[in-house]
Amino acid sequence: MDHLPHGGHRLPFKIPYLCKEPYNHKGEWLEYPDTQGFTLDHIRFHNFHHYSPEIVPAFLQSWLYFGLLFSILPIKPAVSDFLNEDERGRKFITTSKLPMYLTKWKLHAKALSKEEKLSLWRKNFLVLDEARSTINVVAGWPESMILSYNPLPPVSREVGLSFVLLGRALEYANRQILNPEDQESRISWAEGSLLVEHMEIQGWCPFLVAGIAHNMSIEGKYFAATMGPPKVQRNHRKCTDNTCMYRSSGIQHVMPTCECIMFTPDIDKMEKILAEKKLPLLRFVTNSDFKGGKLEVVRGEEGTKYVAMSHVWSDGLGNFEGNSMPGCQLSRIQKAIDSLYHDELAIHGSNSPSVPFWMDTLLIPNDPKLEKIKKDTIINMTQIYKNANDVLVIDSEVATCSLTSDPLDVLHCILLSNWLRRLWTLQEGVFAHSIHFLLSDGTTSLGALMYSKDSNIGVPLKAWMREYFKSRFARGLENIDKPVLNDAKKADVREEESPLEFLALSPEEQRPKDLDTPHEVPLDRAQREQIRRRWNTEAAIVGVIRAIADRVSTFQSDEALCIALLLDVDVSEIIGAQQKLKAWEEAKKAHPDDFKCPQARDERLKLESEPMLILLRLLDGSIPPGIILLPGPYQNTPGFRWAPKSFLAGPEHRDTLSSYPFVISAEYPSTNIWDRHPSSLCQGGGLRVVFPGLLLGKVKENCYLDWAFVIDTLPSMDLNAKDEIIEGKPPRIWRCTYKNNPDSPPWTKVRPSWQNSTSIGIIICSYQRQWRNNALSGLMVRLKGEVIEKGKKSMHVERICKVAIMGAPVYDDQSWIKEPEKRVSGSWLPMTQQWCVD
Repeated sequence: MDHLPHGGHRLPFKIPYLCKEPYNHKGEWLEYPDTQGFTLDHIRFHNFHHYSPEIVPAFLQSWLYFGLLFSILPIKPAVSDFLNEDERGRKFITTSKLPMYLTKWKLHAKALSKEEKLSLWRKNFLVLDEARSTINVVAGWPESMILSYNPLPPVSREVGLSFVLLGRALEYANRQILNPEDQESRISWAEGSLLVEHMEIQGWCPFLVAGIAHNMSIEGKYFAATMGPPKVQRNHRKCTDNTCMYRSSGIQHVMPTCECIMFTPDIDKMEKILAEKKLPLLRFVTNSDFKGGKLEVVRGEEGTKYVAMSHVWSDGLGNFEGNSMPGCQLSRIQKAIDSLYHDELAIHGSNSPSVPFWMDTLLIPNDPKLEKIKKDTIINMTQIYKNANDVLVIDSEVATCSLTSDPLDVLHCILLSNWLRRLWTLQEGVFAHSIHFLLSDGTTSLGALMYSKDSNIGVPLKAWMREYFKSRFARGLENIDKPVLNDAKKADVREEESPLEFLALSPEEQRPKDLDTPHEVPLDRAQREQIRRRWNTEAAIVGVIRAIADRVSTFQSDEALCIALLLDVDVSEIIGAQQKLKAWEEAKKAHPDDFKCPQARDERLKLESEPMLILLRLLDGSIPPGIILLPGPYQNTPGFRWAPKSFLAGPEHRDTLSSYPFVISAEYPSTNIWDRHPSSLCQGGGLRVVFPGLLLGKVKENCYLDWAFVIDTLPSMDLNAKDEIIEGKPPRIWRCTYKNNPDSPPWTKVRPSWQNSTSIGIIICSYQRQWRNNALSGLMVRLKGEVIEKGKKSMHVERICKVAIMGAPVYDDQSWIKEPEKRVSGSWLPMTQQWCVD
């Protein structure tokens, strides 16, 4: 692991050298196990229990570590170059000389033709992919193996991690050196859970660590794990993988011992500026003796240069009691802002006024009497950050870094910052022209950190960093000046797309959509433009929901507001709902005894859910159909029980919501291509989606279906009848498996039985026609009847639970398939089936 950049704190373990003798195999890599008495079938099926546990670790290290080095590197390495010896004569693995070998490989490849490089790349890729299947299993014990067969780990977790890191380095170097144009072929390596566990032990917040575990490359996890404990200590005892519960005690001084006075902006002047449809800005002027100063409110005209501040309220700069801030903080902020324009200010001399700034703590009123100002300011927040020349981020962990810190240190502090995990700060970064971070002795821009000197061969850390930050803050990194997302209901068609439209979508999903695909009815230009606008809007919603999944918010009602601002949707009605909730809370505080009845509790729940319901109504006609698969808990309001109460589902659910194509192919024998109609709210309640599916038939009398069962769409259910396998033809036999998720009801309470199976269906949430042996996400639903709106018929259903569904090519000879509790008849519903899901 010595070949990787690290954060200065070495991990508390070494990788022991286990081999009984140096690796010197001359043949093909796959032939080595046979020479050591191991069979490939046993290895591929992870049956290590056939061998003595005393010989397995040594064999696996020889084959999966040194064997890969010898097989992939064109210059055969000396085993001794990868070993260190301590004072007691014990040998340990080192990769300190791996970069040297990779550099020699790069020089060696210059003499090869393009065809020779591609041939060698393919050969190496196949070896590494074969190795990956075994490495991921042994490195992922115990989750990756059946414990009854493998009660002991084949190798220690540390040794397994060394396999993963080496395999990843060789794979990346193989592509860099031999086939750099390839952007498709990737090998998925184990996640390195040992690294993130070490971070939790060091005191990092479980929520931040979960984000690292699910979003960061393994090289990034290694760097983060070697950064040591957080420099800013906080109490994360109540935090979980899905949320951070830390809250500060309120506004704080720069130094705990500071006793400087608080400053409040002139509210009357703010009102006058807002009444003139201008933007109030702030400037802090320090007294000549550097003790105290004056907080000025200045008018922001069109073209006024200003900096918008971005921070986490729970990080010590938020004030829930009033619009005031200590002078020490204001002085630090103004000094940092002026440093961004040092050269420009120096030209005008010492009398040049400081650059003004905008900050929510001071300029969004807390006084209930100023609710209109607060509402108007929040509505305008998108424009405030879009029009700012720069956005300056203050995060306490990032601020411990200095201008002399390694850029990777600073970038990882940003990745582990509260700022990158809070909901409100997302839009502040997304809409920024330029993002800067306050350090202990100055400021630095995210772009400067990103495009500093690149990593070594075989270490894709900086490349991963660029991809990660560009997927979130492309506007601030490349100065992309594009309009915010179009409202699907606006009549005009804008040529440019929003920087949000592909936020957090995969490269495959970012490819241009082909609207000229043949339809059952040819589309004219106006129709194509309408479809493009509609689906661009849907893609933007998918991107925003993904982007906020791994963020948290102090107040639940803020979530709908933030999403609406990101999507450029009118937030007036949402703010009105928030104000009603706040009024209810104030009334409860004044008369607590009047709010102890169940009706009061129900009213509170209704008021809390109203902002999200308003948002869903505003997005009607552009709601992604995959939203019905997102994790719960779900809304209780009839007609909206398909929707989660919150999209802040945690890092592990960041990619749960899929972006679906807007043209779908009909099943065999039809050759039609259909326009997938937009998902919309049904008048009678529910979300209308278009997906194929299955209806269950009658279960045998007095029987219940098992949690994994087979659906046979052949009416006779003849086990001897053969299924004709034709591309695009739905399989006869389907295997359905209940997903035991935290939000799923117990199977025993919802399982289909002889009494209710004919009123149960399966929505197959996919338009791809590769059904056989390909597990797809599905939703088991209960049939409630039919809904007819505007001449379109939908099947009205209510959710039961999520399932995995896949087509099976043929019945096999396993006797369990014949058991009635694991088998039911069924019928296929077409690709264009419309469902109204509640």
